[in-house]
Formats: sequence, structure tokens, C-alpha cells
Amino acid sequence: MTPTIRWAITLLMGATIFRAQTVLFLPELQMFGGIAPDGWFGPWLSDAIIGFTLPVMLYLFWVRRSVAVWGVLVAYNAVGAFDYSQGLITQFINPLPVEIASTATIYVGIGLFMGFQLVALGLLFRRDVFADVIGRP
Repeated sequence: MTPTIRWAITLLMGATIFRAQTVLFLPELQMFGGIAPDGWFGPWLSDAIIGFTLPVMLYLFWVRRSVAVWGVLVAYNAVGAFDYSQGLITQFINPLPVEIASTATIYVGIGLFMGFQLVALGLLFRRDVFADVIGRP
């Protein structure tokens, strides 16, 4: 794998670190007295968990070599992209009030970061990336 591809995957995955901040949004849910629909509980909680595990995933990507590591990285990015799709669906069904963010900002932001996650996932399936991650020349 070329250094450019390695850094591209790192940056694409690394850009999703912002999902960890969604733990701060949880008090904004109606069930806790806030203004956000309760439908956002699942997407925000899973975002926070995925965001907090990102440093571990990047460590594995840079340091460890095995088929299991490759599988964990594929699963992480697939689940991450799926989680973003759930955010898009949640916004359609239970839109956030404009006091939190505009509709366009939410759709563009979630869509962009879902794209990052999907591109990182696609790069993991390159033959040279697979060989490098599993530790074969």
C-alpha cells in the first residue's frame, strides 16, 4: 500500500471523529427535557460509541497486521456508514429543530461523512491494502 493510500484511509476515517461529540447532544433529547426528538437517541448514542472507538481503529490500522484486523476495520467502516444512513432516515422521520441545526446542514453533513466512510471502506478492499493490513508482501 502506498503512503498516499494509507494517509487517505487515515484522514477519511479520522474525519469521522466528530461523531464522538454527539454524546453532548443527548441532554437535548425530549426525554431529558430538551427540544430534540427522542428518535435521535439511537443515532447519537451509536455515533458517540463509534467516535470514541476511532482512535483504537486507527491504531490497529497503523500498527497491527492480521486478517482479523482487516475484518474489524471493514466492519467498523460498514457499521459507521450504516449508522450515518440511519441518521439520514431519522432526520427525514424526526427532523431536528432549526434551533439545533438547519435541515440542509444535517443532510449535507451526514451525507458527506457517510461518503468518507464508504470511500474508506472501498479502499480497504484494494488488493494492495488488504495485503498490507494482513501482513503479506
